[in-house]
Amino acid sequence: MATSKTIFAIIVDSGSTDGGPYKLGMGKMTCGRGSYVRDLEPMLAACFHHKVKVLIGSAGGDGSNKHVAEMLNIVTEIAQRKGYNFKVATILAGMDRDWIKSRISQNRVGPCGPVEPLPPDAVDSAVDVVSQMGAEPYIEALKDNPDIIIGGRSYDPAPFAAFSIARGVLPDVAWHMGKIMECGGICAIPKGRSMIATMRKDSFDLTPLSPTERCTPLSVAAHTLYEKTRPDRLPGPGGVLNLDGAKYDQVTPKTCRVSGAKFERTPYQVKLEGIDSFLERVRVYSQNLFPELDKSEQCRLLYHVYGKNGVMGPLEPAQVTPHEIAVLGEVVAPTSELSHTIANNVLATTGNFASPLSPHEQDAGAVFKFSLYHLVDLDEGEEISIFPVQIQNVGCPDANPEPLAPISSETFAKTDIDELAPVVPKRVPTGEAPLSEIARIVRSKNSGPFAITFDVTFDDAAVYHRVKEANVFTNETIRSLYHITDKDILTNMYFEPALAWKCTIKRQWAQGSVGERDTLGTQQHAPLPSIRIPAAKQNVSNGTSDSVATKTNTKTGTNGTNTTDGGTTPKVNDYVKRDDFTAEQVVKEIWMGLDLPVEVLKTVILKNEGSPTLPSSYKMAILAQSSIALSTLAAAQIHALRNNTAVPAIDVLLEHATVEFKSERLYVLHGKPPPSP
Repeated sequence: MATSKTIFAIIVDSGSTDGGPYKLGMGKMTCGRGSYVRDLEPMLAACFHHKVKVLIGSAGGDGSNKHVAEMLNIVTEIAQRKGYNFKVATILAGMDRDWIKSRISQNRVGPCGPVEPLPPDAVDSAVDVVSQMGAEPYIEALKDNPDIIIGGRSYDPAPFAAFSIARGVLPDVAWHMGKIMECGGICAIPKGRSMIATMRKDSFDLTPLSPTERCTPLSVAAHTLYEKTRPDRLPGPGGVLNLDGAKYDQVTPKTCRVSGAKFERTPYQVKLEGIDSFLERVRVYSQNLFPELDKSEQCRLLYHVYGKNGVMGPLEPAQVTPHEIAVLGEVVAPTSELSHTIANNVLATTGNFASPLSPHEQDAGAVFKFSLYHLVDLDEGEEISIFPVQIQNVGCPDANPEPLAPISSETFAKTDIDELAPVVPKRVPTGEAPLSEIARIVRSKNSGPFAITFDVTFDDAAVYHRVKEANVFTNETIRSLYHITDKDILTNMYFEPALAWKCTIKRQWAQGSVGERDTLGTQQHAPLPSIRIPAAKQNVSNGTSDSVATKTNTKTGTNGTNTTDGGTTPKVNDYVKRDDFTAEQVVKEIWMGLDLPVEVLKTVILKNEGSPTLPSSYKMAILAQSSIALSTLAAAQIHALRNNTAVPAIDVLLEHATVEFKSERLYVLHGKPPPSP
């Protein structure tokens, strides 16, 4: 985070539920200790030598008290080894269970998303319980001017917003910046790792650190689609970020300026997180051996049939008879020994399976699920008091930092030393086509543990409006593709700032837990690319057109520029269906694409009986004929200009366009086979 050329803070968000509940359940951090040491060493060097503050949110991935302590231990070890000295603030996010149950009894706890109400016994049985803090605990910690803040479970943008608000930035701007920066360089083109946010009171600039990356208004606006249930209303502790008025301006080739969002205050709530056919004949057989099987969540047998519906399960759009399948059996039992016993008996009845594993049974360890994913109402001041801040000094007491030196302009200039990666719009057909040929991005991702969200983005406003007006992304379409009901559809909307369509549905199975098929939800978009998009309309005001380029009604693509003879010159991002082009049409498109005089095209005579460029064996002759015509026409144009005369007529006979392709003599010359080349 920077102002002008001064770096004030390095802020990282460690939190994620993408992998499911195992981190909080197992007490394991996202990465191994060595990875944290590697990443923290340069940050702590900047902190010690350049007085750049370091803020870490959701330490270890889950933000548990245990992982806050472990992260503090890593910082201490590095400081002692390197001879640093730091003032460190820690913020704990572990929750008192009795306090939670008292709020349940007061009806002040409700679901966060499509989950069931929270019973008190789920609180008692949870392995661990944390709560997502907002910006206030970080702002409170900053009052003591620490060098480093290690935060427990946090709302992802909270440390970013807190640091900015503490320095006078408006909450509207601070929260919008935080929502983008918590994902690093994902909003860059191409997607990157790191980003600098330059803050002002009422706006901020985003600049990728990589010399080849850039931020554009479209790439930044599109970022709010990522992992969100909806992109225009982003709820968090104490308020909702409203993006209706957001503006995105390109201020340099690399940098995008953002302003205009509004943070609307709401009653303060924080989120609690806590962790707790043939195959059917095999299941019945197993149940006879183990009566306890499938009687509870603790003793279950599940199958994943890859090649049929292993990835999408009940969301699978097509029911087909597969040629070959892979069956993954998942056994859940109270003890490892019992799970192996059940698995062993199941495999013994299915000796006709090809098994790639030895031993057949693979112990996958403990299994967890989210038992708490709920919002709790807070009293005034509890947004700080339930997240205690502790201050300690770590490292070497007598350490002396090197003299403070500002980061030079030359260092910043290194981010611009290379050419930026080009932004190449997708070529889009004007005729009816599948979504895969129309959209720039079609993707799916978890939106929390209980929902999956779909994003479809387009490069061009005209293409976006073409799809929107076609009205293909209806609830009926989603119901049909995913075999769900209207109540399962949480969001279905268009988001014009990003030229995108967004849909979010309930997850049909527990994320990262028993029965999981796609932990990150990244393969659930599979049915979408095949959706058929109607042809573009003619002469519509939004720029999408199905224009006539020649008197043979050849379609030339979207967003064409009208020419004097009623034809259309395709723009760079147009996709032109050329399967039926004649040599005359090839010449016309290339000539007009170079903005050369259109009227001289009438001097070109290319007799070929109207045959198209396909099939490929004939195509070579057509391309040769048109290439000769283009060269000759260019020479004729130059001759006419030099001599101030009319452009002479050009006649390229097909038989003169001799082509030899794959040793096949395709054509004759004056009734005789062509000579060998």
